[in-house]
Amino acid sequence: MPEIKKGGLEWEKLFRKYVWNDQTTPYLTSVPNLNRRQANSEILFFCLFLAVLFGVIAMISLTGGPELRSAGVAYYGFSVVCAAVLFGIAKTYAAALYLSATPVAGLAYLFLYGMSAERATADTVIVTVVLLLMLRYCVRIVAVARAYPGLPLAPSDDA
Repeated sequence: MPEIKKGGLEWEKLFRKYVWNDQTTPYLTSVPNLNRRQANSEILFFCLFLAVLFGVIAMISLTGGPELRSAGVAYYGFSVVCAAVLFGIAKTYAAALYLSATPVAGLAYLFLYGMSAERATADTVIVTVVLLLMLRYCVRIVAVARAYPGLPLAPSDDA
């Protein structure tokens, strides 16, 4: 039951509890100030996002019609899923570098095969902006992976 304070809800407390928590969503915390628990949460979200996205891309490229079927895209999607699992479990720097190339691969695919008359210009611009934002975030993920072995353990909640 939500906590009630003087006839109203404590929105700030509920927001911090369910939406923005410094320990589980540390996206505005600089990399040197992270602890392992925060880095694990950020890496987990990133790996889940990429694994689901590229798993769907791999499945669609395998099961699509003759004009949509692409073995190369399916293999690349499967390799990204494998790298996401490896990075999520082992936190290896090499896997982080491989995953950070996914927006570059997406941009290359978009510019090689996605610039056509049947696609609206606004769609292409939106996808390009999303990929560029994802590329910017990948720079942070690589920095987290590089710093991960030296990050301090999370303070215990018992104190």
